Amino acid sequence: MTELSPKWGKLPAEVYTQIKKREWDHPKHLKERLLNQRQFPIEISLLPPSGNQVLDNMMHFKNFINQWDKYPQQEWINWQEKTLNKVGQQRIPTKLILKNRTELFEFLGPEVQQEVHKWEKTIQPLMIFEKRFYPVLINHLSTIQQLTVQQSTSIISILKQLYPFMGTGSYLRTLPLQGIDTKFLENNKVLISALLDVLHNGAITKAGGLLNWLGCLESTKGWLMVKPLCKKAQSALAELPILQMDQHTLMKYELPANNILVVENIQSGLALPQLPDSIAVFGGGNNVSWLSAPWLKQKKVGYWGDIDSWGLKILSQAKMHCPHIHTLMMDEETLYKYHKSMTKELESYHDLPAHLNPAEKKVFTILQSGKYDDNRLEQERLPNDYILTKLQNWLSNY
Repeated sequence: MTELSPKWGKLPAEVYTQIKKREWDHPKHLKERLLNQRQFPIEISLLPPSGNQVLDNMMHFKNFINQWDKYPQQEWINWQEKTLNKVGQQRIPTKLILKNRTELFEFLGPEVQQEVHKWEKTIQPLMIFEKRFYPVLINHLSTIQQLTVQQSTSIISILKQLYPFMGTGSYLRTLPLQGIDTKFLENNKVLISALLDVLHNGAITKAGGLLNWLGCLESTKGWLMVKPLCKKAQSALAELPILQMDQHTLMKYELPANNILVVENIQSGLALPQLPDSIAVFGGGNNVSWLSAPWLKQKKVGYWGDIDSWGLKILSQAKMHCPHIHTLMMDEETLYKYHKSMTKELESYHDLPAHLNPAEKKVFTILQSGKYDDNRLEQERLPNDYILTKLQNWLSNY
């Protein structure tokens, strides 16, 4: 009986797919090949058949022999004379052998060869500048693929101009570089840092990174919305109804209110009611590290987020940074009362967060258990009168 898909006699297209997947489409293997960390030759068995297999599928056998016989690079094919049971003497291809990178890239075809040629052309100026760059360039191949030869030359100009502490007290984008767009430096910071590390014998790594080596300030990040919830707090904030602060500023700047309400999402923060002696900080999502600010120890701090696995994980992180924080509307009562407004959390966090109290851990377990049809109750699903009551109770009772 003829086999529909014989497990012997690999055809050229099958071998091409196998080698391309293993050597070209696999970034780690490709880098290892370019760094001579994978040994040649590459030998692929063509799975020559036995006599019985040939008799079982003579059509495939003829196709197997014919395709390899017409293969243009016969020097890569190992042929053997074999006597097959019931078939007799046959000349059969047994292996494809590629002895070096040149043969590998030729085997993979013109598109691959063109891509490799483009890389070689791109890195040539850098290699002329410093031969020791080669391993770094290969390890950052995804970046090299996006560069032009001109940009490669620009990197050399940057490397020549950068020196220790040249940016003390300023940001990376404000460095006084001649003829260079500092946005280009920022966009290629990882590659440039690695190349500088080669030039300066590991000094960038020892300094803790490029910014430290240059003496530059960290760019502001982790922006949060700050909204005064009463006239007194708004007056203390230059009458601004809402403003943004980055996490580093919030760590140092004490907000002028005794009650600090932290809210996970922007829309819920914008919709907050007026509350006496209160300021809301919201829209940071999992950006809660600022809650370790020393000035918060003297404040009443509340936290309100989504009732879902990630919301409870963020709550746990918030409590780690600010242990006296009080959780609002993330309890079993709220979940039960508004479970009909729940939605599906597409991808859940499954590990029980460490810093939740027993009641909060119970809520996390309920969400995981499938007690309700869905497993997410978003802040925006709660009615305004319920929110107001809970916030007023927090201010009055805790």
